[in-house]
Amino acid sequence: MAIPVILQLLTMVILMVVGIILQKKKYLNMANAKGLSIVLTRVAVPCNMIILLQREYSVEIFEGFLKTCAMTFLMCCLGALLFFAVGKLMKMDLRGLGLFSGAGVYSNVIFMGQPLIMAMYGEEGLIFCVGVMFTCNVFLFTICSFLFSLGGENKKSFGKMMKDAFLNLICLSAIIGVVCFVNSITLPAPIYDALLFSANTTVCLSMIYIGTLLAAANVGEIFKDKVVYIFSFLTLLVMPLVTKLIAGLFLDGMALNVLVVLMGTPAAAALPSFAELYGNDENRASEYVFVSTILSVITLPLVAEFLCTA
Repeated sequence: MAIPVILQLLTMVILMVVGIILQKKKYLNMANAKGLSIVLTRVAVPCNMIILLQREYSVEIFEGFLKTCAMTFLMCCLGALLFFAVGKLMKMDLRGLGLFSGAGVYSNVIFMGQPLIMAMYGEEGLIFCVGVMFTCNVFLFTICSFLFSLGGENKKSFGKMMKDAFLNLICLSAIIGVVCFVNSITLPAPIYDALLFSANTTVCLSMIYIGTLLAAANVGEIFKDKVVYIFSFLTLLVMPLVTKLIAGLFLDGMALNVLVVLMGTPAAAALPSFAELYGNDENRASEYVFVSTILSVITLPLVAEFLCTA
């Protein structure tokens, strides 16, 4: 199981290097990179979620999809509590504690998870990947938004939080995809092809975007900070292990393996911009993304080999 993951990670690393080169050559700057992020989150990823659910309906797969959504939310909640407890032991201030605990479960499910699951399980595994992405997106705009705003002034009302959680393109596209899947609705060829062409840009653009973030990081200073190593250890190894133990009581087979792998992905590439939105420390967020992304090249094959064999 580790071999396809390693090969897929090597492909992703090559694309990240392209992003690094483009940033170093000044063909891409951080403003352009944010533009890439917008295209990804508002066009490519929503299109992809609809495309992934264009398949023949199966009761068994649909039940697994719903269970995966429920287990994803549970693991995100437990993960946030774990990171919060560790952050308290490290005597972090309220602002840093909120970022640490929120970032720990705001994993790179959207940008890195899909190509990994495709390499490991093919299109069938991507059904469960959509469930994880949908649920993580809801968690991001509810619990994570509260955590990121701790110690700051950029707080949302409950109504605004619920609106952002469900009235966004990623959630809406997942709902459209599920409706089409359950009712066996096949999209007309021009619409399907337009969505497919947009969806096919997801991996390339996301890795280039991550590469630009890595190129802008102060590598020397980052690797001197023990906090980023603790964060990465919890994110990349502890979270998938805990997921295997707890979610394994309710899920099995491919659905469980998909969730375990996705819970072991690094901090999301969009974390810095989301932290900035809530007045938190975007530089610290970038450090979490940088170190966990680099170390995930080592840890993800281990997770795939030792936790996803059954």
